[in-house]
Amino acid sequence: MADPIRVCEFVGNMNGGGVEAVVMNYYRHVVRSKVQFDFVVTESSTIVPREEMESLGARVFTAPAYTNLPAFQGASYKLFKAHSEWRIVHAHMNALNVFPLKEAAKAGVPVRISHSHSTSGRGETAKNVAKVILKTQANRYPAVRFACSRFAGEWLFGKGADSEVVYNAIDLDRFFFSAPARAKMRADLGLVDGQVVIGHVGRFMPQKNHRFLLEAFELASRRRDNLVLLCVGTGEAESLAKRWVAEHGLENKVKFLGHRDDVNKLYQAFDAFALPSLV
Repeated sequence: MADPIRVCEFVGNMNGGGVEAVVMNYYRHVVRSKVQFDFVVTESSTIVPREEMESLGARVFTAPAYTNLPAFQGASYKLFKAHSEWRIVHAHMNALNVFPLKEAAKAGVPVRISHSHSTSGRGETAKNVAKVILKTQANRYPAVRFACSRFAGEWLFGKGADSEVVYNAIDLDRFFFSAPARAKMRADLGLVDGQVVIGHVGRFMPQKNHRFLLEAFELASRRRDNLVLLCVGTGEAESLAKRWVAEHGLENKVKFLGHRDDVNKLYQAFDAFALPSLV
């Protein structure tokens, strides 16, 4: 049997976000006897499921953080030159894809995929200015353009560019309702009968609008004393959210669950889901 095609999945920062979840969902379901992934992540990554990746046959490589751009690009080029088996590089860093794909082109990688997973984020003025500049180079190095939606593709590549929409894959079987699973998860979380659970899953970053979520929950909890808010995720704004909760005396009503690998099971415990992201 022929060796599988090895694809370099250039993820960059892995911090438990949605992009990483999408990539791992695809990896778990590809026919790995035909296609095998390798991963490149940055040193600044905080949540890398290395054990699972390697158990499925992947190799995991590390590059310097892209904040040190010369080192990042130099290390990327060396990786591409050292691994001639990578005839496909799939970059998931949005506007930053220009940097690894430039090095892949220099190293002679023929199939270079730029994947747009999002658009600009409100509340990130400096980052958005940088993205506007980087987008001018977005079509220079990719041979193939992917996007999670038509809007995301137009945002990064332009309305006239040829990009293919690749929808984020979800294994629906993992999310079917189960009364026993709900009872077990609510017991594990220390919830009691009669408590109404509002759940939120998302990284603690400006786009997710946690301040609005907490303010809305405070108003709702004044009317209904049995409300509980479960926040799943980590990120740079987590400490601010925890401080706000403490200042408003909501520690017994708001639970911060951190990064979880069993979000599908947590959904069973929710009575409602809240996602007040900025658009």
